[in-house]
Amino acid sequence: MRSQTARAPHRMHNPMDAAEGVTPVTVSPIGPYSGYGPALRARDQRVADIAVLAGVAVLFWLLIVLTRGAATPVGPELAPAQVSTDPSQLPYYAGRSLLRMFLALAAATLFAFVVATAAARLPRAGRVIIPALDVLQSVPVLGFLSVTIGLWLTLFPGTSLGLEIAAIFAIFTSQVWNMTFAFYQSLITQPRDLVEASRMLGLSQWQRFWQLDAPHGAFPLVWNGMMSFGGGWFFLIASEVITVHHRTYALPGLGSYAAAAAARAEPSRLLLAAIVLIVLVIGVNFVFWRPLTAWAERFRAGDTDTADPQRSVVFDLLRRSAVPGLLARLLHPVWEVLDRATRRRGPRGHPRAHRRRHRAADITITTLVTAVLAWGVIAMLSYISREAGLGQFATAAGLGLVTFARVLVLLVLGTVVWVPIGVWIGLNPRVTRVAQPIVQVLASFPANFLFPFAAIVLLSTGISLNWGGILLMSLGAQWYILFNVIAGAAAIPIDLREAAQSMRLTRAETWRKLILPAVFGSWVTGALTAAGGAWNASIVAEVVSYGGETLTATGLGAYIAEATRHGDFGQVLVGVLVMSVYVVALNRLLWRRLYALAEQRFSFT
Repeated sequence: MRSQTARAPHRMHNPMDAAEGVTPVTVSPIGPYSGYGPALRARDQRVADIAVLAGVAVLFWLLIVLTRGAATPVGPELAPAQVSTDPSQLPYYAGRSLLRMFLALAAATLFAFVVATAAARLPRAGRVIIPALDVLQSVPVLGFLSVTIGLWLTLFPGTSLGLEIAAIFAIFTSQVWNMTFAFYQSLITQPRDLVEASRMLGLSQWQRFWQLDAPHGAFPLVWNGMMSFGGGWFFLIASEVITVHHRTYALPGLGSYAAAAAARAEPSRLLLAAIVLIVLVIGVNFVFWRPLTAWAERFRAGDTDTADPQRSVVFDLLRRSAVPGLLARLLHPVWEVLDRATRRRGPRGHPRAHRRRHRAADITITTLVTAVLAWGVIAMLSYISREAGLGQFATAAGLGLVTFARVLVLLVLGTVVWVPIGVWIGLNPRVTRVAQPIVQVLASFPANFLFPFAAIVLLSTGISLNWGGILLMSLGAQWYILFNVIAGAAAIPIDLREAAQSMRLTRAETWRKLILPAVFGSWVTGALTAAGGAWNASIVAEVVSYGGETLTATGLGAYIAEATRHGDFGQVLVGVLVMSVYVVALNRLLWRRLYALAEQRFSFT
C-alpha cells in the first residue's frame, strides 16, 4: 500500500517497494509523522515550530489544571446539589468532559490495536474473541456503567478517582467496539502480496504492525473513531451523574452541569450548555479530527489521485514544523526495543520454533478467554438467582417487547423521513458541501441535552412518555440512517444516473429501479446502527426528569434505569442480559440476512 503523498521527497519504508524491486528510503520508524512535505523557507518553519510548541505548552498546562481535582476525597462536594450552574464554570466543566472523552478514545484505540491484532493473527483465539466482541457490543453502554461502578469504587476507595474511571469506562464502551471491528476488518483484508513481502523481508512483529498493519487500517480506524467519538457525547450526562447504593455523585463536567440546570428548571442555563457543547464539537473537529482525517488520506487503498483531498490548516502547520521529526528521533530508542523484543529468534529459514510459540500463544489466549467468559456467565446467573430471582427474566423479556416496538416505530419513521432527504443531499454535490458539516454537528450533539426541553413539552401538553419516548430515542439514533444514505447515494455511479435519464425513466421508476436498490446496503448499515443506538438511548429516554417532575415510560430501558437508581444490582444484570439477547438475536435473525440480500442482489461489484 503506497502512501498517498508519494510525490513528497521522503516517504515511509514500505515492504511492497522491495517486492517490486524498488529501493526504499527509510526516514524513521516513527511512521505517521515521517516523510512530510517539501522543503520550506526557514522563516515559515520557525513560525510553524513556534505555533506547535505553543500549542503543546498550552495542552500540558490544561492537563495540569484539569487533572488537579481528579483524585479528591469523596465528600459532599460531589453531590448533585453542589454542581454550580454559574456560566463562569462552563469552560472548566467543558475541559473536564473533553479530557474524559479523549482518555476514553486513547484507551479504545489501544484496545483495538491489541485485541483486533490478536483476533486476526491467532485463529483459535479469533474464533472466541470475535463472538465475544459481538455480544459485548450489544450490551448497553449504561449497563456497563451499572455493572462495573462497584468495582471501580472498590479499587479506588475514598477518592473520586474511582468515579472518574467509571465515567471514562462508560464512554470507552461507547467507542471501542466499532473501532475494534474496523481495525480487525482491515487486518483480515490486507493484500496478500504485502503480507508475503513482509515475510520475505523478515520484519519483526512490531515492524509489521507499524509499517503494514497500522497504515493499512489507519483510514477506517480514524473515520470509525470520529463516529464513535461523536456517539460518546451522548453518554456525558449518564457518566458524569452516577447513582450507586442509593447515593448520587456528580463529577464536574458539561453533563452534570446540564443535569443540574434541568433539576433546577433553568432552561437558559441548559441552552447555554448546549451552545458551549456545539462550540466544543466544532473546535475538536477543527483541531483534531480534520487534521487526522487529512493525514489518514495518505493510507487510502487504491488510486485516489482524482479525489478531492481533505485539507486542514492544523495539518499543514504540522507538516511545516520540525517538531514531529524531533519527536520521531526521541522515540527511536523505544521503537528499537520493541523491534528487538518482537523479532523472531533462530534462523529465518527454519521457522518451526516460531510456529510452535505462535501455536502455544494461540491456545493459551483461547483457553484464558473461554475460561473468563464461562466463569462470568456462571457467576452472573448465580448472583441473579440469589439476589433477584430467575423469574425476573420473564418480566424483563416482556418489557423488552415494549421497547422493541418503540425501536421498530423509530426505524420506520426514520426511514420514511431521512431516506428521501439523504438521497437528495447525496446526489447533489453542492448541497452535500453545505449540508454535511451541519449534519455532522447535529449527529455529534448529544440528544439527551434536549430531553429536559422535551420534558417541558410533554408536561405542558400531557402527552405520555410511552409515546414521547419514541421521539426522544430517535433524537440520537436517526442520524445514522441519514449519514449512511447520504454516503450510499453519493456512491451511485454517474453512468447509471445518465442511463436512467437517457431511458427517460419516470421519477417513480428511477427510485424503484436505481436509487432504492443502490442505497439499500447503506440503509441496512444505518438502520442497524440506529437500532443499536435506540436500545442504548431507551435507558435514558424512558425516564426523564425536569424541575422535580419525573416521567416514566413502560419498557426495558426504564426497568434498567429504575434498578440502577435503587441500587438493585441483580435486576440491573437481568435487564442488561435481556437487552443483549434482544440485540444479538435481531442481529442474527434480521440484520445479517438483510446484509446478505444487499450483497447478493444490490451490489455494484
